[in-house]
Amino acid sequence: MIRRELPDGTMLLIPQEDHADVSAQFAAHWGNADFSTPNPYQSVVFATVFHDSGHREVEAAVPVDVELGTLYGMRDMPAAFKREDANQANVKWVTGRDPYAGLLAAMHRTGLRKRRYDTVRSIRGDYASGPATDEPLGRENAFEDLDEALREHLAGLDGAARDGLWFNYRLLQVHDLLSLHVCCDGYENGGLRGATLGGVPVAYTGTDEVEVRITATGAASLRVDPYPFDLAPLTISVRGRRMAPVNAGAESDIRDSYYRAPRELVSWQFEA
Repeated sequence: MIRRELPDGTMLLIPQEDHADVSAQFAAHWGNADFSTPNPYQSVVFATVFHDSGHREVEAAVPVDVELGTLYGMRDMPAAFKREDANQANVKWVTGRDPYAGLLAAMHRTGLRKRRYDTVRSIRGDYASGPATDEPLGRENAFEDLDEALREHLAGLDGAARDGLWFNYRLLQVHDLLSLHVCCDGYENGGLRGATLGGVPVAYTGTDEVEVRITATGAASLRVDPYPFDLAPLTISVRGRRMAPVNAGAESDIRDSYYRAPRELVSWQFEA
């Protein structure tokens, strides 16, 4: 669950699958004369839509923080609530429908524990974890972390297709970070702020990477330079729940408040 505190003391709660849908909106509109469109398009977008669906099992239990009177967020949730088995089951589900998308979903999950394999990064910081280490991180490490079944799918890809897979993994990190920026990380004192993404891949036919600079231009508008989308301006939306903290000692009261919380459609406009 993404939990963003609002200036009026309420909180905007965004389930992980809704955050993933924001990522998928970016993926669906990525590409223009300067940036390659995802390829294979449907597999990349499918992987992006469902890359965080393993969190459904956790969020279905509605873990609550009684002290705060609200739900746990993804960054303060105790380890006891986390479900790595659900993440693995989600990768298996995605793979069963699209093996290529399964490779991307699996690499995303393992990469979060290894600083996204030292690829795309946010200058403002990133929740992807992993201790400082001399271990080489990158493409080959990502491929080695795949389980046996997925390695069989990887073995069916030739050199060019593997290059494309690595490009698409990095695209997924870009879209994930963009979503996290608008859903939770891109706010300061209640207003939008800017950020920079480094290591953003440009084209399948080369090795060029760029820094993408994001500048807040209004309460719900941002300028992106260089501009990577096929529409300008591009409107991105998410559904969240606005919830006030509950002063109650019973977990059930907090869950009731979450279920009753009004839904809100939050939108942002991205400009060239």
